[in-house]
Amino acid sequence: MDNRIKVQQHKYTVVSPIVAQRWLSQTPACETDSECCQLNQSRAELAALERALAISQQQLADARRQIESLNATRKTLEQQLLESNENYRQALHCAHHDELTGLPNRVLLLDRLQQAMAQADRQQRPVALLFIDLDEFKNINDELGHAAGDQLLKEVAERLSACLRCGDTACRYGGDEFLVLLGEVDADRSVAAVIEKIQSQLAETCSIKGKPVAISASIGAAIYHHDGQSSLDLLNRADSAMYRAKKLKLSQTIN
Repeated sequence: MDNRIKVQQHKYTVVSPIVAQRWLSQTPACETDSECCQLNQSRAELAALERALAISQQQLADARRQIESLNATRKTLEQQLLESNENYRQALHCAHHDELTGLPNRVLLLDRLQQAMAQADRQQRPVALLFIDLDEFKNINDELGHAAGDQLLKEVAERLSACLRCGDTACRYGGDEFLVLLGEVDADRSVAAVIEKIQSQLAETCSIKGKPVAISASIGAAIYHHDGQSSLDLLNRADSAMYRAKKLKLSQTIN
């Protein structure tokens, strides 16, 4: 049976809905070959558009997945960068600070001393370096233990820091030795006055393992340019002055 419907003008037929639906689903017949060609071409174009649409939808889905993957990769890289920066910051801090007291170490202090000396040359103002050695620290360490000794060193670090200005630097040089860089020294702030303040702060009794402990220190000082032209000169002169103070049982000596 021919699956096509002949279209006739001015003729009407009453049919049931089921028959009408069946007729609508059938392919209408073309009156001419040209109409058939156009219909087939339209169908081909529609099929091509449907295929192109399916491909585009697939490409869009692939692109979305790629974007999600790139976003996840970006977040991972950002997190790794943050962790790397934090690790670098911590490594840099450890390289320039004493682990026990948190004070700058000798590397950082000597670098700041070089900068302070250069600034002193420009401004024609003196810079002072203090060398501090705790008296009888070994006895305290032996009697109360190393943990108590560490606690005492941290207490000294806090007291030294409390005596300094913003431009000054306190440093743990090693063991029970500390350095203090005074970035500005003038008539209103003499080296002797700073040493006296430090001695006063250290003299206050502290409690270590429930026992009162008195702290004292021998302090030597060197002044740039008066006592040397280099950081090593200043360090050696301050060290020598400190040992003279310790030997003479004094608390203050300016070389």
